[in-house]
Amino acid sequence: MDDFLIYEAYVAHLQRDASTTLVFYDNNLAAYFTLQRNDITILTENSEAIKVQALALARLAVSKQYQCKGIGTFIIERIKEIAYMTNERFIKTDAVFEKWKWYEKRGFQYAIEDEINPETTEGLVYMIMDLYDEELISQYFEE
Repeated sequence: MDDFLIYEAYVAHLQRDASTTLVFYDNNLAAYFTLQRNDITILTENSEAIKVQALALARLAVSKQYQCKGIGTFIIERIKEIAYMTNERFIKTDAVFEKWKWYEKRGFQYAIEDEINPETTEGLVYMIMDLYDEELISQYFEE
């Protein structure tokens, strides 16, 4: 966890490539997350592929001693708040294989079915969270 913070995070911040946020618990570094802006390709209702901007969760790390305490879930909720504040509809991440179900429970969906093959226990799973709230839109236009 520390090597990334020492050798990469600050440089990426200075270059405006990514922003890393530190999370402290009882004055100890418990976790961090790194956000970037990237494009994703989505299919429209007409099956047309278009590129749209997304908030990318490039890294999420929770120290072993602080895992299973809700810190990761807290971070995901904070990232959603950031996405809402900056008008981002999509959040994307590449989850390590052993954690993809954890992300799914928090609202992400895998994008490529082959990546969740149970015979494969390594690699990354490309995941997207769509923050579009169809019910909220319907309520707005009904009023």
